[in-house]
Order: sequence, then C-alpha cells, then structure tokens
Amino acid sequence: MTANIEEQYLEAFSALAPQGDPAWLLARRRMARDVFAAAGFPHRRVEAWRYTDLRRALAKDGYVPAQRYDGPLAYDAETVGPGAAAFGNVERHMLVCVNGFFRPDLSSADLPEGVSVKPLSEAVKETGFEEFLTTDDNLHPVNALNSALMQDGLVIRVEAGKDAGKPLHMVHVTTSAGASAAHMRHVIALEEDAKLCLLETHLGQGGAGYLANHVTETHLGEGAALTHIKLQDEAKDALHLAANNLRLAADAKYYGFMLALGARLSRHETEAVFKGEGAHADMHGALALRGKQLGDISTYVDHAVPGCASNAHVKSVLDEEATGVFQGRVLVAKDAQKTDGRQLSNALLLSRDAGMNAKPELEIYADDVQCAHGSTIGELDETALFYLRSRGIDEASARSLLIRAFLDEVLETIPLDGVKQDIGSQIDVWFRASALAGS
Repeated sequence: MTANIEEQYLEAFSALAPQGDPAWLLARRRMARDVFAAAGFPHRRVEAWRYTDLRRALAKDGYVPAQRYDGPLAYDAETVGPGAAAFGNVERHMLVCVNGFFRPDLSSADLPEGVSVKPLSEAVKETGFEEFLTTDDNLHPVNALNSALMQDGLVIRVEAGKDAGKPLHMVHVTTSAGASAAHMRHVIALEEDAKLCLLETHLGQGGAGYLANHVTETHLGEGAALTHIKLQDEAKDALHLAANNLRLAADAKYYGFMLALGARLSRHETEAVFKGEGAHADMHGALALRGKQLGDISTYVDHAVPGCASNAHVKSVLDEEATGVFQGRVLVAKDAQKTDGRQLSNALLLSRDAGMNAKPELEIYADDVQCAHGSTIGELDETALFYLRSRGIDEASARSLLIRAFLDEVLETIPLDGVKQDIGSQIDVWFRASALAGS
C-alpha cells in the first residue's frame, strides 16, 4: 500500500495504458489520468460527495487491476445467489461479463436483427467511435479514473426503427477472491425510433472486497425508447460505483429503475442532458440496506431545452446501522420553458441507528415551469402494525407487508410485469435474510 491511495491507480495506468489503443484513446487516457491525479478521490469537502466519503472508504484497501478469467465458472451466472435468480422467468438474451471482461462464450449469440453487441476493445478501433464517449472527465474524477483504466465493456447499438424485442440481460459476476479493481465502460446507442429493454445484474462471490467501477454512455436518438432495470447485489465487502450519462434527443423516452441490495458502499449516479424538445426521463430506485452498508443514489438533470420532463423517485428501507443517500439536482436553463422536473425521496428507518441523508435541489432560470421536490423520513407505522397483528398476522409477516407496501409505489412503475415480479421477489429475499423480525 502506498502512502497516497491514488498512487496505486496511477501506477496501474503505467502498466495498462499501452494496449495497442488508437491514438485518440491513448490521448484521452492520459488526459483522464492527469485529471484524476490532480483531483484524487472525492471526500466530504466535495459537495457532490458530502455524504459519501469515497476516499475514506478506500483508505484501507490496496486494489490491484482485475484479471481476465476465461475458465469455467464455479457456478451458473443465472442461478448463483439470490440476485442472479432475478429475471430468470423473463425470456431474454444473456450478455455475461466476468471480473470486468466480456465473456462471449457465456453470452447469447442469436441477437435480433438490427441489434449489435461488441466488446469495447473492438469498438474503439472503429472510425468515429470517440463521439460516443461524452463524459467530461474534468467534472468527474471517478469517471476520469474509469477513462484512464477502462479495459473492457459492452457496446450495444440498435438501428433506426428497430425494436429489440426480448430484453438484453447484462450479468456482471466477480469471482476474484482478493481486492481487485475492474473499470468497465459501456456504450448504449439507440438510433431514431429504436426500442430496447436492458436488464442489468451485478453479483459477487463471497465476501471479497473488490471495486467495481462502471461508466455507461447512453445515447438516445429522436423518438428512441430505452427501459433500463438494474439490480445491484454485490458481495458484502465490495465497493460499487456506477455512472450513467444520458443524452436524449427530441421525443426520446428513458425509464430507469435501480435496486441496491449489496456492497459495503455503493453509488449509482445518473446524469441526464436533454438535447431536443419533448424528451422524458424517469429515474426511479430503491435501497434495501442493513448492517453498516451505505447506498447513494444521485441524479443530475440538465433541462437545456424547452418542453422536457424528468421524474426521480427513490425509496429507501434502512435497518441496523445502514445509511442511505439521495442527492438530486435539476437545472432549468433560461430558455427551457414548459419544463416539468420532479424529485422525491422517501425513507423508512427500521432502526434508530440507521440514517438517511437527502438533498434535492432545484436551480431554475425559466419562468414557465412546473418543478417540485420533497423528502420524507419515518418509521414503520405502529398503528398499522398493531392492526395487522390484531388480525392474526405474526409480527415478521406484518412488518414485511408494510415494507412491501412502502416500496410498491416505485416498484409499480416498472413497465414489465415479469421484471416487476422478480424485483419484488428480491425484496422478499432480502427481508427473509435479514434480522428484521427481531428488530
């Protein structure tokens, strides 16, 4: 372990950067390395990270770059652990990544017409691909680290007017026993009027304390529609960092839902920028955490053009000493009239030692808008609990019913019934595995 925790990542850059990348990518990597070297990992004095001290979380860990594993898995990626069973009843195409590298031998080959999937290492060699990497590394030091060290990822494209039909299911499995770090960069590009449903699962083996750092660049053309459902169930000591950078053209529609169950520390960040009028973005999520877990859902929406709508709603169930974070910021530009921007955070604390930090923000420069934000934090309703108990329902079942009723408001927004049922089942598995009955 070096005296400066950033130094080990800079050393990793020296070892990984010369990979036969095109000149533009090597230049991008070097620039990102310099940004990260200057800024370092964010901490509480960085406003966007004031509730999630990443530098402190990394202080005790000496991560080494993740290594490709091409051998057989010790388990089936579809059946291991409670999280992997999610979406098992949904007919879908599988895309499997192991230790941060795409495994085509474990993935579906029969993709529908008009849909293509390539590993990042191949896509970056195509002319003009750099236009898809739109993240401003100067504003995001963690994303800059990803840009410097990204080794693999998935590039998913849907041609104009095509409907992908069956969902694509990205399964990320980490088998590393030690403290490894995987940096993946994904690109999702839907051309005009294209449609795609993307399912995403993150799993880890045992209690490995690895770092998973994922950045996704999402580009939606005019009239395109993307449904994106994510389940994060990493190993209990893992760190999970994910950023989804959305760019929406006119009349594009995005629906996103994220359920966080795993990891010692997790942060799911969405940045949505409206590029054309009539676009709409829903960014919903749920945290179900216990022990000393910390889960952070942060959103930033740039209403740069008129007539667009955004809605972020996060529900958190926190037990024992768990901590939840919701940070939301909506920026409405001067000329972005007829904007509708909403944010809401609701938290349910099951223990007096649990905590929730919520910071919704509105920054509005237009005058013909509808914008709102709100936050609530509370406990289980003892009157409702007593009512259920008086009807012969045992305490554990009564508490489970009330928790599910609390979460159902966001679960019901999931547009696919089979996926909705599977996500609900994950909540039930989490409840049964926890010590809620005795809390």
